[in-house]
Amino acid sequence: METGLPSVHSHRSHAVPTALKPRKKPLQARSAVTVDAIVEATIRILRRDGWAACTTTRISTIAGISVGSLYQYFPNRNAIAVEIVRQRTRTYLAAVIAADLSAAVTPEEVIDAAIAAFVVEKRKGLDVSLALRDALPEVQGRQAIIEEARRYVPALQAKFAAAGAGTADTMQLAVALAAVEGAVWELMAHDEAAIGRPEAVAALSRVFRAAAGFSPAAVAR
Repeated sequence: METGLPSVHSHRSHAVPTALKPRKKPLQARSAVTVDAIVEATIRILRRDGWAACTTTRISTIAGISVGSLYQYFPNRNAIAVEIVRQRTRTYLAAVIAADLSAAVTPEEVIDAAIAAFVVEKRKGLDVSLALRDALPEVQGRQAIIEEARRYVPALQAKFAAAGAGTADTMQLAVALAAVEGAVWELMAHDEAAIGRPEAVAALSRVFRAAAGFSPAAVAR
C-alpha cells in the first residue's frame, strides 16, 4: 500500500484504462436494472466470500442474467469492482456535501465536520471495502477515486467557502480526498476498528488539510 500522499501532478495523465471501464452506459431503465443487478450480485459475493470468489460466471448467476449479458456492460470482474468503487465514492462525497456544518464555529471545525460525515458513510459499507482491499491496486482503485472526486470538487469548494474554510486548488482538493481514503486504509491496516474511534476523524482531518494545502492561517479565524 502506498504510504505517501500522491502529488498534485502525478495523476493528471493516468486515467483508468478502458479495460477497467463499463462497455456501455445504461441509457434505458431496463439496462440500468441489469447493471444494478450485476453490481448488487458482486457486493453480495464480496460480503459473503470475498474478492477471490467474484468470478463473472458466479456474478451473472446470482444476478439472474447470462454471462453474455454481463459482458455487454462490463469487460471483466475488475471493471465491476471499479464501478463499485466509483459508486461508493459518490455516496461518500454526496454525504459530505449534504452534511450540516452550521454548528461549526471555525473553519477547522468545518473540515472536521465534513470528514466526520465521510467517516459515518464509509463505515456503512466497510465490509465491502474490506473485501475489495486486496483488489484495489489491481483495479487502480486510487485513480478511480480521484476521477470521481474531481466531479465533486466545485460543490465541495463552494461548501467550504460558504462555511468560511476557504478553497483549495481544484486538483489538489481531489487528491486530498483520495489521500483521506488512503489514510483510512492505513489506519485499518493497524487496527480495523480504528475508523470507528473519535480520534480517527482528527487524524483524517489533518491528512485532508495537509494534502489540500490548507495552511494554519486558513483554518483559524
